[in-house]
Amino acid sequence: MKEELINDILQHMLSSLDNMQMRHLEQVLKQSFLYYDVIDTEKNVEKDDTDDIVERFISAKRIEGCSEKTLKYYQTTIDAMVVAVNKNVQRIQTEDLRLKCENKICSAGINRKRGWKKILE
Repeated sequence: MKEELINDILQHMLSSLDNMQMRHLEQVLKQSFLYYDVIDTEKNVEKDDTDDIVERFISAKRIEGCSEKTLKYYQTTIDAMVVAVNKNVQRIQTEDLRLKCENKICSAGINRKRGWKKILE
């Protein structure tokens, strides 16, 4: 629960802070919450807007001039990642992708050197 709260705070601060500030904020939050328990008092049902987010990403890439072949590759790769990670796309962390890439996705046939490796670096 602490991680989710920290991730929510970081997500909201993305547009206001640079990478160094984000890392510092994350460290401060983790240290600050170290001796506290976080309890969700509301049972919020999180809307899964993965399809909408992916559709907007693909649309943006289409506007940028990517070929239909590239767009199809992006769509297939993203779909495989979302299924493998099994999280709302807004909750996916870089570490989730690294672990899944190492353990499942890459072994399932996605070319690590051309696809996921570039994404994760």
